[in-house]
Amino acid sequence: MGNGKHEKRARGLFDYVRAKGRLWLLVGGVILGVLLLLVGSGSRERGSTEAEAADPLEESVASLEIYRQHLEDELKTLCASVAGVSQVEVMVTLGSGHRVVYVTDGKGEVETVGTGSAQKPVYRTVQPPLVEGVGIVCRGGDNPHVQRALTDLLSTTLGIATNRVFITGK
Repeated sequence: MGNGKHEKRARGLFDYVRAKGRLWLLVGGVILGVLLLLVGSGSRERGSTEAEAADPLEESVASLEIYRQHLEDELKTLCASVAGVSQVEVMVTLGSGHRVVYVTDGKGEVETVGTGSAQKPVYRTVQPPLVEGVGIVCRGGDNPHVQRALTDLLSTTLGIATNRVFITGK
């Protein structure tokens, strides 16, 4: 009995719409609804793929490249200020990426905040990558006095051994 009542109502609505000549309105509404569902779900999928495309490794490499370039620019300016040095080219070799130093308790275990899967370690600081070596090519780089001055300057500034600094002339 219940099913017959619902079928009668559905036929009644359909007959009413058809009788009034508004069938195209009903069909258009259904098509519009389907299109809105497709467009809405497609935008969410596109957003998630864009978020997934941001690879942490690529971001890390880009961050290191920016840091290295900034360091080279600073060293180029510093070296150019030494007497007898001009037209400086600098290349810096970095050891590893940025290092995160975490807060530890008395037992040496990393402290965390949050609970369950939302638990995250507490970090104290982020240290820049270690400089493994520096190469300098410049006018005046053939002069032993200039080489010694630049080697001492770079060794002291970067905290690296003098055998990790190479200087030559153009």
